[in-house]
Amino acid sequence: MIKKLCNALMVCVAMVIVTFSLLITQANPAFLQNNLLSKRLFAYSLLNNFSNVIVGVLLILIGYQIKGNIKLIKKYAYIYVVNLLIFIGLFLWTRSFTIQNLYDVVLPITRNTYPVVLGAISALLIKDKLKNWFKKYKFSVILGGYTIAFTLPSLFNKDILGLGNGNNIITAFSLVALGIACSNVEIDKLHIDKKAITLMSIGVIVNVVLALFMPYISLKAHGDFSTAYRFNVLTSISVVAMSIVIFIVGQRLKINIKIPEYTGLLALLVYSNNFIVEKTVNGSMSLKVLLFKSCIVSIIVLVLGWLLARIDEREHILERKLSLNDEKTIVPWISEIIVKMINYIKNHKHNLINIVILYTLAYCSFIFMSPHLTSPHMDGDKYTSIFFFAFFVKQHMMILTLLLYYLIYRFFYGITNKFWLSSIITYVAVTIAIVADAIKIYYRSEPILPTEVTMVSAYGDILEMIPQIILWIAIIGIIILTGVIIFCEIKFPQERLNWKSRLLGILLAIVVFGSSTRINHGNSIVNAWLSSYGNEPTFWNQEYGAQYNGAIQQFLNNIDTSIMESNSNYSKKRVNKLVGKYKKQAEKINKGRINNLSTQTIVFNLSESLANPNRLKEVELSQNPLSYIDSVKKITTSSLFRLL
Repeated sequence: MIKKLCNALMVCVAMVIVTFSLLITQANPAFLQNNLLSKRLFAYSLLNNFSNVIVGVLLILIGYQIKGNIKLIKKYAYIYVVNLLIFIGLFLWTRSFTIQNLYDVVLPITRNTYPVVLGAISALLIKDKLKNWFKKYKFSVILGGYTIAFTLPSLFNKDILGLGNGNNIITAFSLVALGIACSNVEIDKLHIDKKAITLMSIGVIVNVVLALFMPYISLKAHGDFSTAYRFNVLTSISVVAMSIVIFIVGQRLKINIKIPEYTGLLALLVYSNNFIVEKTVNGSMSLKVLLFKSCIVSIIVLVLGWLLARIDEREHILERKLSLNDEKTIVPWISEIIVKMINYIKNHKHNLINIVILYTLAYCSFIFMSPHLTSPHMDGDKYTSIFFFAFFVKQHMMILTLLLYYLIYRFFYGITNKFWLSSIITYVAVTIAIVADAIKIYYRSEPILPTEVTMVSAYGDILEMIPQIILWIAIIGIIILTGVIIFCEIKFPQERLNWKSRLLGILLAIVVFGSSTRINHGNSIVNAWLSSYGNEPTFWNQEYGAQYNGAIQQFLNNIDTSIMESNSNYSKKRVNKLVGKYKKQAEKINKGRINNLSTQTIVFNLSESLANPNRLKEVELSQNPLSYIDSVKKITTSSLFRLL
């Protein structure tokens, strides 16, 4: 028990050091911005260096300790889910993100979100093959190869191998592979002579010296700290050498630090995911606050690692779904998954076609909002094709529109439990809405507004305005659609949903569309999410809003708008005070008036189409077009009404 507590404490302290260094780097306090040498600067340089050494040791230990098998894919899936939950939690805390952050969390492999995690798992997936390959060479030869690979970029300051600062797949893969190579050797029985001890000592001393003196050297050589932390990266030979030394010494002294699999992977997640570090800092500059946050993050990592380990032991559904077992290797498993994906597409082709059609309608809801097929533009913006703008610039809003259309479909599906009926009703309803928006934008430069939907209640008057030929066409169309639905339901019947799926679809649609009443409330989660996602209501230009956000999202933006924000100083008492003030002024002014207001008729002409050209100094008129109005103004009370 005591050993486990000591092990957990050492892991926690190491995690605090790494996290503290990351948070300071992200916060970029004043002592890092000023080109001045200070104790804090030297301490930070040493801390930053040691944090990279710890990550290097962690990667080597992962390769040395963790068993490599196909089930690591399950662990990566859990890390993916945890990262998604962390993203949601950090959003709820800070109420902000960017669309790039969302893409990163949803597509971590293509977006290279946490490459160190992917590199470590990739090496472990082929651990047996790497182990057999390393057996062909002496351990000294392997260390010599690593020395050359990491020395050349460090020595010449040229990243010839594309390793960068170490936050990449290649570096993680290489160091985990080094740990795998070490597992072929009995480190505790490895013969270490005086020469080896001397080299190891020199490696540690050189690393510490470089960490301490590089800020001074950089300032003297360049006048700034541009190369102050050149050797404080995971790809520096000094950092790698010290990591190897600590690992070997630890094994020789039988300091058996056991790295729990999930704890190690979560630590790498924090190290390589910039979004987590950025949102954890959240504007903090105080070192005490950053240290406190580092401790909190470290505790969370340990707790999450423990929880994931317990879940992994009991949950085997994902293993069965993905066909994960110890007997399989990565290549046959990939082949099997490809076959399963092809079969899934064949079995669910109608559902996939339905999504493609809804996506097409979402695309149309953008391009038809532009009568001239140009991108939305304000004064000074360049014109381009709406087709390219919608697909390449507003893809995220198109995906949002697709999700909203899909929820409409699931709502109908939940009620009717008939695939074809729900699909075709959704297509027709969405098409009618798109056409109505396009027509109104063409004639009025604005889409359909929520207040105009209430006109449906006066359907009798509306039908009287529609030509009979159009009504007959609509009736024939409804009959044809009914026939198509009946034919598809009989000829191509689809699997019916259970009551849980039906209820879930209905509730999701109600909750999502119901949340639109909170879009324009500044402190609401919905407002923060959509604003971060890229929604821009632009109430002053509804056409631009529909082109920029999509017709359905702009419609939802207009459901609950605040016309005027209540002023905290507004009250009945204050209004009565203003009334009394101007009443006294009016009584004073009216003492000298001859006309009696009760015997006069006041006409306010607020027509925006009426303008007096005589007021334009730059224009000379041959005759006065408002001569009669001017004559009336002379014999009665009149003035110019100004709107400020």
